[in-house]
Amino acid sequence: MAVLEVESLTKSYAERPILRGVSFKLEQGERVALLGPSGSGKTTVLNCVGGVDRADSGSVTIAGQVLADLSADGLAQLRRRHIGTVFQFYHLLPTLSAAENIELPLQLLGVPTSERESRVQALLERVGISHRAAALPGQLSGGEMQRVAIARAVVHRPTLILADEPTGSLDSATGAQVLDLLAQIVSETKAALLLVTHSPEAVKHCERVLRMQDGQIVEGA
Repeated sequence: MAVLEVESLTKSYAERPILRGVSFKLEQGERVALLGPSGSGKTTVLNCVGGVDRADSGSVTIAGQVLADLSADGLAQLRRRHIGTVFQFYHLLPTLSAAENIELPLQLLGVPTSERESRVQALLERVGISHRAAALPGQLSGGEMQRVAIARAVVHRPTLILADEPTGSLDSATGAQVLDLLAQIVSETKAALLLVTHSPEAVKHCERVLRMQDGQIVEGA
């Protein structure tokens, strides 16, 4: 069974078509890059897959569950259990420390305190920022914040990781380090990765490329 199945997805805003029948699948452990010019529909695909937005027609299935069939609570539970997201601008909570930001998904799932602490400590060490565990986001560099964001995205052991231009706010050297780390962690966790990017370097870390143009997949599906 595929981790992610997107079938004939359509979406319009203000009667303007954005997605025109998008279909593709991701298998467990597969790393896939989603490429295309601005306005091609990449972010809309990511929003529909992540349950942030509802498609007008078609379907998104994650871990055997059809998103359109779920209630708001059911969708929230699916996202908490099966999806991890890495954003371009990190989206860390500014009043929480690095460790607390990573721990938050586990708190939402009701994971016991001892297990939360163990997982967070292991990931802080894995992403190389255990010495910054108590620092607030405002005290971290861009690269450190993205390492925290990667750890937060995988701490609950999701089935699917969505990454939206994860190196877009970083310099090239730091971005390369973050991409290496993301690819390694995805490989270790055996999650599927859907990576929206403009970066040729990011594409090198993926096994397959989906190219979008005018709201359609024109290559790789």
